[in-house]
Amino acid sequence: ADAQRRDPRFDALSTGGDAAAATRRYAFLAEREKEELKASRAYLKTKRGRRDAAARGDYERRVSKQRQREHDERRRAVTARFRREERSKVKKTGKAPYYTKRSVLKGAVAQDRFADLKNRGKLGAFLAKRGRRAGLLEKGARKQGNDPAR
Repeated sequence: ADAQRRDPRFDALSTGGDAAAATRRYAFLAEREKEELKASRAYLKTKRGRRDAAARGDYERRVSKQRQREHDERRRAVTARFRREERSKVKKTGKAPYYTKRSVLKGAVAQDRFADLKNRGKLGAFLAKRGRRAGLLEKGARKQGNDPAR
C-alpha cells in the first residue's frame, strides 16, 4: 500500500494549533502557489493543455481553494476589526460589550470586497457579470413557470 508522505511541519501538532502563526510562517507557500497557478494557466492555453481535462480540473480546484482562502482572510480581518473597535469602546466609555451579528459581519465583508474591487477598477465588470447571472436565473425560472416577477 502506498502510504502518502506528509511534511510534519504542516501538521496541527507541530504548529501548536495556532493557524495564524502557521499562515505567517508559511506565507512563502502562497507566493509559490500563485506562480504555479500562473504556469498552469499558461499550460492550459496551449493546444495540449486544452485537451488535458485532469490539468483543467486541478487548476480549477486550486483556484477555488485560493479564492476561499482569500474570502476567509477577508472575513477574519473584518471580524478582528469589529472586535478591536468594540474592545476600545468598552475600555474607553465602559459600555456593555456588543457582539456583532453574523448578518452585520457578512455585510461588512461584502462592503470590503466591493471597496477592493473598486480600488482595482473591476467593480463595473463584477456587477455586470452578477446582473447577467441574475437575468439567466430569472429566465430559467420563467421557463419552468416560476416567474419571480409575479
